[in-house]
Amino acid sequence: MNVQKSKRSLSEALQAVDIRKTNLAITQHPPDDTGRQESSPTVASAPARAGKRLIGGHFDKSVSRQLRELAAREDTTVQALLAEAINMLFVSRSLPEIAQP
Repeated sequence: MNVQKSKRSLSEALQAVDIRKTNLAITQHPPDDTGRQESSPTVASAPARAGKRLIGGHFDKSVSRQLRELAAREDTTVQALLAEAINMLFVSRSLPEIAQP
């Protein structure tokens, strides 16, 4: 007995997935200093992140591990340690400490 599977069209496959239920959304960021407004695909974020921007960098794996270990040892978060470090940088440049975790 030879059973053949019928192939679905691309539109049928997309309907089956129902892409409307994904968490992707286009977020409009407020204009930056140049007056340029950005649109970027982002995952829907928590209300606590409203009005905040992600600041990041690429470092060696050992830097990430050491930062996470330090946060665990001090019973805090990597976010709080980064805010502390950013504020230390601001102070060294005679700027106000405005970073908050």
